[in-house]
This record gives sequence, structure tokens and C-alpha cells, in this order.
Amino acid sequence: MGISERQLGLIKESAHLLVNEINMTGEEAVQLISKCINKELNRRNTTMEMLNISSKPERTSFIRAVVQHVGDAIQENPYWRTKHLGKSIENFYKALHDSWNRE
Repeated sequence: MGISERQLGLIKESAHLLVNEINMTGEEAVQLISKCINKELNRRNTTMEMLNISSKPERTSFIRAVVQHVGDAIQENPYWRTKHLGKSIENFYKALHDSWNRE
């Protein structure tokens, strides 16, 4: 499965936040977010193009699921864990959500 322009935009905008708030390199952030987006797309059996034309609640649900996957992966990796993970994940959600809704 290739990466769409929409995915690339979401990844770039939100990866910057993870790099700044979590002990993570830019490459690690991009790989993690890409993996989580693709995981959720496969789980829902959909594409970014289909999500782009879906309802706002559906897109919000998708973003929340991706953020949950990212948070779980960060929790599982002791090198990435931080005392302020909750706040970092909240900021990550806002960045991902805002980048999707900016049109």
C-alpha cells in the first residue's frame, strides 16, 4: 500500500510534535505514525481517499484510533516513555486533528 498525499501531510505535521516532546528521532516518529495510520486503515478496510470524503465524526474516530495506537507504542518502548506522556499525546491528537481539518 502506497502513501497518499493526505497521509504524508498528516505524518509530517504530527511527527514534528513527537520529536519535540518525546525522546524520538524524526525517522522514528514518521515510521511510527505511518505504521499506526496503516494499521487503522487496514482495520477499517478503507483508504485515506475514502476517509477524506467521509463525515467529520468518522475522521475524528479514525484520528483518535491512530493516536491511541501511537500512545500504546510509546508506552511499550521504555526509551520513548516520558513523565508527561498524557499531555504529549493530547498535543499530538490536537496537531493531527488540526492538520486534517485545515483546508
